[in-house]
This record gives sequence, C-alpha cells and structure tokens, in this order.
Amino acid sequence: MAAETILETLDHYKSEIERLTKELTETTHEKIQAAEYGLVVLEEKLTLKQQYDELETEYDVLKQELEQLREEVKIKEDHFQWQPEYVSNEEASHCLEER
Repeated sequence: MAAETILETLDHYKSEIERLTKELTETTHEKIQAAEYGLVVLEEKLTLKQQYDELETEYDVLKQELEQLREEVKIKEDHFQWQPEYVSNEEASHCLEER
C-alpha cells in the first residue's frame, strides 16, 4: 500500500512537472512574441520620428524661403510705388511683366 501511494505521488509529480514545463514554454514563447512586437513598435517609432524631423526641417527651410520671397516682393512693390512719374509706359509695362 505504501508503494502504491508512492507511485501515485510520483505520477502526480510527473504530471505536475509536465504541466509546469508546458506552461513555462508557452509563457516564454509569449514573452518572446511580446519582445519582438515591442521591437517592431520601437523601430516604427524611430522611423516616424526621423520622418517628422525631416519634415520639420523641410518646413523650416520652406518657411525661410517664403519669408525671403515676401521680403523681395515687398522691396519690388516699394520700388515700383516710388517710380518717378516720368517713367514711360513701355518701362512701366516692362516692370509689370517682371512681376
């Protein structure tokens, strides 16, 4: 009877070891999947950050170009407004064409 109890206990422990081993394997697999997903998300975040930085730089450059163009237009408008009255129609037409 004692031997039978020992065998039952041994079988119980073997079953428990198998269950825990299976659970550990599944948990390890889930952790690996989560880590891989995290790396994909991190890579995507870095890519988006780089794209954002590039777009921000391009925006700043375009903003500066726009400001320069506005200044140039303002200078030309100011210059055109102060043209002496003796400018010929031909010269005035030429100025307008340049605009």
